Amino acid sequence: MTYRKDIDGLRAIAVLSVIFFHLNPSWASGGFIGVDIFFVISGYLITNQIRKDLAVNKFTLKKFYLRRIRRIVPPLLAMLITTSCLAWLILEPEDIRSFVYSLIVQPFSLQNLVFLSEGDYFRGAETKVLLHTWSLAVEEQFYLFWPILLLISKRLAFKPFLAIVFAVVLGSFYLSATITITQPQAAFFLIFTRAWELGLGGIAAILCERGSEKIKLNPRLNEVLVGLSILALVGAVFYLDSSIPFPGTAAMIPVFVAFVIVLFEVSPTSPVRILLASRFLVWVGLISYPMYLWHWPLLVFMNHLHIKSTETIPFLFFWVATFGLASVSYQLLEKPIRQKRWLASTSRLLTVVLMCFALLITFGIHIVATDGAAYRFEAKSRAFLTARIQSYTKRCDVSALLADLHSPICSHREESSDKQRLLLWGNSHASMFIPMLKQLASQNMTSFYINTKNSRPLVENSADNKDEHREIMLKIKEKSITDVVFASTWNGLDNPILEQQFTNTVGELSSQNIRVWLVVDIPGGDALDPITAFTKDRNNPQVGSILLSTFNANSRLSELSIFKRIVEKYPNVHIIDPTKVFCDSIQCWGGRKNEVWYRDATHLNNAGAQAVSDLFAPAFQ
Repeated sequence: MTYRKDIDGLRAIAVLSVIFFHLNPSWASGGFIGVDIFFVISGYLITNQIRKDLAVNKFTLKKFYLRRIRRIVPPLLAMLITTSCLAWLILEPEDIRSFVYSLIVQPFSLQNLVFLSEGDYFRGAETKVLLHTWSLAVEEQFYLFWPILLLISKRLAFKPFLAIVFAVVLGSFYLSATITITQPQAAFFLIFTRAWELGLGGIAAILCERGSEKIKLNPRLNEVLVGLSILALVGAVFYLDSSIPFPGTAAMIPVFVAFVIVLFEVSPTSPVRILLASRFLVWVGLISYPMYLWHWPLLVFMNHLHIKSTETIPFLFFWVATFGLASVSYQLLEKPIRQKRWLASTSRLLTVVLMCFALLITFGIHIVATDGAAYRFEAKSRAFLTARIQSYTKRCDVSALLADLHSPICSHREESSDKQRLLLWGNSHASMFIPMLKQLASQNMTSFYINTKNSRPLVENSADNKDEHREIMLKIKEKSITDVVFASTWNGLDNPILEQQFTNTVGELSSQNIRVWLVVDIPGGDALDPITAFTKDRNNPQVGSILLSTFNANSRLSELSIFKRIVEKYPNVHIIDPTKVFCDSIQCWGGRKNEVWYRDATHLNNAGAQAVSDLFAPAFQ
């Protein structure tokens, strides 16, 4: 395959966009689109190679996957082993336990499903050491079926073959556009909604193979198209941001830009080609894969050590370390192993790879079994450090999401024989009650659901929020829901417009003979955070507290007043106030009787949720 320096230049732009976005989103708010460019380039290069091997009857699946292992795995293993050692030294139990969940599934390329189960890519990312490897999982999942498709289609005429490939790409794009609206987290992480990006790169390779001379007939037009594409790419890097639903239709910008650049190869003397083929960009492009692998763990560990990567000295250290580690990985691992100067035999390569992955999996299982290796810390501190581990943070199981990708609610228990069907509706202050409510639902033969998006049950200004609210109300009728529990942060509910909108929602449910349960939010404050308590006294931490008067003044009395007005207006509406569990006449506590109830300043762990179980029991009677 003819080497193209401009593609390495495009790789460099992609990886630098991602890195600057990760350093500081305000520097390149749309820099995350670099991953989409990587997908197109990968689809182009791999399809090109497969088609050329097929043309001379040299392609086999075994050969293909061994080549992938030689190309992808050695630098990945170097990064995984290094980060595992650093995680042991740096990360607290919750974070290292989360780390090993994504570590254990690396050999199976399923880490994108782990991250999907943990929530939004753009929230809490700074604590997840291996979050960036979701894209590797998507790519490897794509290459489970794409070579087979090309192999099966080998004997077809060109037009039927291209029609099949286009159908796969269009189908994936349709899923991406629709699921991004209803299930943005699933759309971001899943292969079904990303395959079109890699597939379009494959189409570029097929078109180049079929009609490369025709594509080059008008070099001036090619140059204009590629030049405009580069400008569009730069604009997207600075215009798009994480608030825009992605991938969906927004992903068309980086994907089609990359498609045009790889398809319409321009003259070596054109300014665009000179830019993309410049020595610096080509060098960065050559080491772009190890740069991508190393840059994110560096940033995450710096964050855990409270080092600001945007300050001058840490910033310089970050770039020196990123380029240094990437160069070493490329020169000492990637090149010699890919060129079979090291581990030349297949058996030796696979033996080393399997042994390394087995070691990492064993390490991960040990961490999970020991609550994040909590024994590294003083005995009195462990309850505080494992409080977040003993918590429920995800809303829906992956299987529940996949069962109905378009549904605004997911099931934690669903039995057709259950007469009672309860929906928990709210944000993260609802999902913290899931384990306790799931237990009550099982004990009382009740089907149990929650809204899939981490959002408040208020009709606020966002059009997406209004659509979601309408879809949930329709689903309540479809599922014959008998009880709705509203649990959320309620700040802003004292706004007359929001109060009226929420009152109307409760009224609509009450008119359908649905029981409604309004949950007063729990006390919150930094003093209740178990990590704050641990930081104050690492050897003998004590649960913190806040004044009841402060809690009353900040939120509780306002919420109670609004809820009481709603109760007076509609039948079948009840208030659940956890205050009497958490507070005495003066203080609100973060735990009692040697128990820690909070996982952070404002969320309960499983023990805290269980402490209020009796207050929720009437909802199941």
